[in-house]
Amino acid sequence: MNSEVWQRISSATTSCCSTVLIFPPTGAGAPAFQSMSVVEGDITVWGYCPPGRGRRLLEPGIRSMEEFVSKFRSSFDIVTGPLILAGVSFGAMLAFVAAHVLEDDGISVTRLVALCGQSPKSYRGEREEWNMERARKHMCNYGLTPKSILDSDESDDLFVRPTLDDLLLAQSYCGNQIKPIRIPITCVSAIDDEIVSFGEKIRWREATSESYRLIEVTGGHYAHEGFGRKEWLNVFS
Repeated sequence: MNSEVWQRISSATTSCCSTVLIFPPTGAGAPAFQSMSVVEGDITVWGYCPPGRGRRLLEPGIRSMEEFVSKFRSSFDIVTGPLILAGVSFGAMLAFVAAHVLEDDGISVTRLVALCGQSPKSYRGEREEWNMERARKHMCNYGLTPKSILDSDESDDLFVRPTLDDLLLAQSYCGNQIKPIRIPITCVSAIDDEIVSFGEKIRWREATSESYRLIEVTGGHYAHEGFGRKEWLNVFS
């Protein structure tokens, strides 16, 4: 994998073990998945590092799905062993798009894992007048970013602009007419998630023509942050 785009979180001991490519929530990057280092030795995990944040802070962000697809293709290397695509929140939709890309390119994907994310059909390409101020308000309304962080001098570049990039990227995608993938899906749904509705688990079932597995957990929208080795291995099994 392109090490500028992907950050290695863990490494499997043998090449026949699974490789996971995981996409982060809105405004976040690969550091959101440092807790996945607990699967060291069992699974190779690569976290996606979007431009415009983290170690790629000085690069312009991606704001259209066409650009995301192009850059994903150029960053991807064929892996040995089973390949799993995963994503948290907004990252679940990016994982679905990536699964479609690889499927169209004839590359085998073992499973898609959607963690507390809206289904593809919930993205309708509706144009909204997103700007920095509206992105900041969006973050405040969600309540997932402490106000002290949003009030800091560096918040625009470090937090608000990456969120704006992802909001614009999301509105460039319309999943209404997207065909289901021929890849099994595991949907991880938090029963106490106040952001993603419970009905999304039904819509994820419609996103695949193959098998579907539902895992219900507690812990809210970012329930994955509380996962240990046992929980992660169960999700990817």
